[in-house]
Amino acid sequence: MDSVKSYCILLLIALAFSSCSNGIHYKQVNEDFSNVESTADKSHIDSILNQLPKYSEICKNIRLNKVKFDKDLLLDVRTADLYQNSKETAMAMGMLVADLGYARYFERVQVCTDILDATKHIAEKLAVDNDIFSEYVPKIEENLNDEQVIFATIDSLLDTNTIVPAENEKYGITAMFICGFWIETTHLGLAQESESNDENANSLENHFNVLHSINELLSQLSDTDVISNLKTDFNKLEKSGFQSETLQNDVETIRNNFIKTI
Repeated sequence: MDSVKSYCILLLIALAFSSCSNGIHYKQVNEDFSNVESTADKSHIDSILNQLPKYSEICKNIRLNKVKFDKDLLLDVRTADLYQNSKETAMAMGMLVADLGYARYFERVQVCTDILDATKHIAEKLAVDNDIFSEYVPKIEENLNDEQVIFATIDSLLDTNTIVPAENEKYGITAMFICGFWIETTHLGLAQESESNDENANSLENHFNVLHSINELLSQLSDTDVISNLKTDFNKLEKSGFQSETLQNDVETIRNNFIKTI
């Protein structure tokens, strides 16, 4: 259970739905996920989620490929308000969390705080309980001149555990978040020159093992729009393999279909 808790990071930290707050957003989330159905029981889906590795393992794809920090690779935090459909919002949240790990690795304080603010905003749109942000955001704001405190706080935030959400829109949000996180880490890794071809190949192979687990999860969910399209796209990626010559273009196409621009 610890593996999926670490992997889902902020979403699974925050995804304890509040019964007395964010009523309007919660209604929107319910509507957007009303066509999502699960074809398996909760225990089977949980067993699939538990196959996912820890966040630190996924981040190796960024670390092995890193050459230099490039802010232009990140999701534009100014677009947080542009995500209206809850499914796209959940995927954007996964992308932002991947970006947070990238910015943290390069120790970019302002970028980290900007991403965290955008993630908090998106969490509100998903009608999730924001108690987690009440703990960490003030701590960061109070220590803006102390980088070590900021980075330690972000590390703690990324490693925090919580309960895996279940059923209908909650499983749907989890799936969308994981898809966003995976596509963004792949985007960040492939966008930079590798320092070692052997390490890069091994990293991508491990990353595609994660993709296999994600596709297992998606196979247990169905809808008539977003998840259905992602199932097709992610299965094509897995079938083509990590050595595909079109991998980077394929990943960018999927990512560009979701991101908003100003």
